[in-house]
Amino acid sequence: MSELAIRGAKVVTPQGVREADVLIREGKIVRVGRVHRPGKVLSARGLVLLPGAIDAHVHLALPVAGTRSADDFESGTLAAAAGGVTTIVDFTVGRAEKSLPAAIEERLEEAKKAAVDFSLHAEMIGWTPERKAELLQAAELGVRSFKFYMTYGDSGRRTSLPVLGAAMERIARLGGVAMIHAEAEELVDPGRGPYPEARPALAEEVAIAELAVLALRTGCLTYVAHISSMQGLSTFLAAKERGAPLMGETCPHYLILDESVYTRPDGYLYSVTPPLRGPQDREALWTALFRRELQAVSTDHCPFTRAQKEPGQNDPTRLPSGLPGVETLLPLLYSEGVVKGRLSLSDLVWYLAEGPARAFGLWPKKGGIQEGADADLVFLDPQARWEIHADALHMATDFSPYEGFPVVGKVTSVLSRGRWLVRDGELLAQPGWGEFVPWQGGKG
Repeated sequence: MSELAIRGAKVVTPQGVREADVLIREGKIVRVGRVHRPGKVLSARGLVLLPGAIDAHVHLALPVAGTRSADDFESGTLAAAAGGVTTIVDFTVGRAEKSLPAAIEERLEEAKKAAVDFSLHAEMIGWTPERKAELLQAAELGVRSFKFYMTYGDSGRRTSLPVLGAAMERIARLGGVAMIHAEAEELVDPGRGPYPEARPALAEEVAIAELAVLALRTGCLTYVAHISSMQGLSTFLAAKERGAPLMGETCPHYLILDESVYTRPDGYLYSVTPPLRGPQDREALWTALFRRELQAVSTDHCPFTRAQKEPGQNDPTRLPSGLPGVETLLPLLYSEGVVKGRLSLSDLVWYLAEGPARAFGLWPKKGGIQEGADADLVFLDPQARWEIHADALHMATDFSPYEGFPVVGKVTSVLSRGRWLVRDGELLAQPGWGEFVPWQGGKG
């Protein structure tokens, strides 16, 4: 459509909520306010209008534990669209023998099936300081976010502290961001699987403490992925108080579930790294969100079917870690956060839109309802009540960790660059619509 005026919605930004019209022209937002003499008009009275959600941490078609995550760029992004996620940030599949530019080009080819817009983090697997030129080459391809693991030494993914520090120095000069899986290698026991006793909160706490020193010394903007524990969170916040340039993320499964699920007969299905923690950790994370102390809530979407996880039921070394979540991100955070008074609507928009957009070079093209931004918009019915069931979702898995979970608030319609992905509950998104969004602007 060339022009559309959305009239009478509750428009949400991180600064507040107001009733306003939104005028869209040629896929862009051109006015927020009173629109006079519009062409096509759509009434949104009674609905909440949100910027399209950004899931900044997803793993589509990822090789894990001898299998591959169940969603590819087609099924995963169709599910994203159904849940109001209009932009995802996935990862290259790094290998020591593969250059960063080659890994980016390979992943861009795989992503051509995407139904929503996407960006990339570059996995830093086997990188050494002698390969420093690859960082600039990655930036020239539109990628300035670089992912490191402080664990997984058994699979060759771990980056040592000296190499991590050297990389962070160069990323800081580039104006990029280091994204870190923070678990101390020496404090985990991979042979016991992705469970709390094998991957204790202490491992997260120590890794974040080490990382914070490197961030403070190098000045590198550093994004701590999937913070799961009260200890890790406390260390993260203390480091920020000392001036470390840190941003933090948590995930819905750490906010809603806890380690008690592992005692169930099907507890192995909930395998995820870091593992689920206790109720006290969950409440600490909600408190941090309420205080707006974190940057984003992302899903770490890495789904597997029951059949893919069953070989690990009695052998934890064969258990792939990961949970589905991209389709349920927005409704769960609204229902468990806003409806229950743990978050405001403005907080919701910070964590699902502007926060991740600013973290990963997507702002101001993505992440806000403002003039000049892409017309990525989500219409939410704040009163609708429904239950989550895996067989009614679009993710390529027969398991949801939230099976039977009651939800208040439902996505009714979704626009991506002015085009309908969902209209009155009907999924209209098409594979191939999604475009790569390179890092916006130059350094920083």
